[in-house]
Amino acid sequence: MDEHAISPLALAILSAAPATLRALLDGLPDEVLHAPNPEGWSIKDVVAHLHDTEGIAFTERITRILDEDQPFIRSIDPPARLRQYGYGERTLGELLDDLAARRQEHVAWLRTLSAGQLQRTGQHDTAGPITPAEIIHQWAYHDLAHTRQIMEMAQAHLVDGMGSTRTFYPEAQVLWANSSLDPH
Repeated sequence: MDEHAISPLALAILSAAPATLRALLDGLPDEVLHAPNPEGWSIKDVVAHLHDTEGIAFTERITRILDEDQPFIRSIDPPARLRQYGYGERTLGELLDDLAARRQEHVAWLRTLSAGQLQRTGQHDTAGPITPAEIIHQWAYHDLAHTRQIMEMAQAHLVDGMGSTRTFYPEAQVLWANSSLDPH
C-alpha cells in the first residue's frame, strides 16, 4: 500500500466504530457504564473521549494541515477536555448518536481527499512531522484501542461470577486476584 493512501481497513474501522460501540453498550447496566477503571475512566468516559477526539485530535488536525503550511499541532489533555466541555452531563445515548452522525460525515469527507492532500504535513509537538494519511490510520487504531479498552472494562465485571471457569482465561485470574472478592 502507498504510505500516503488511506487503507480500506482504516475506513472500514472508522465507518463501523459507532455502530459497534452501540451494539456493545446497549443494555449494559448503569453501574457498569459508570464504574471507573484503575485509571479513573468509566466506559461512558471512554465514549466521551472518542466523541471529543473526533474533532480536536482528528478532523481539526487534518483540516489545519490541509489549510495551513506546516501547522504546529499541540497535544491534548483528554481528562481536562472531558471536564472542560461538560461531557459528564451528556447521556451515553446522546454521545453515541452524535458520534454516529459526525462519523458518517467525516468518513465521507475522508474519501474525497486527494493523494496530494494526504501527503501534506504538520508538526506535532510530540510525534514530529505528521500527515493526514497517518492521522487517519492512527484514528482507526485509536478507535480499536478504546473499543478493546471498553470490552476489557466490561469483562472485569464478569469475572466475579465466573467461578472456577476463570481458569480458562489467564487474564481473568489476574482480575480476580486484584478484586475485592479475592479470598487471600
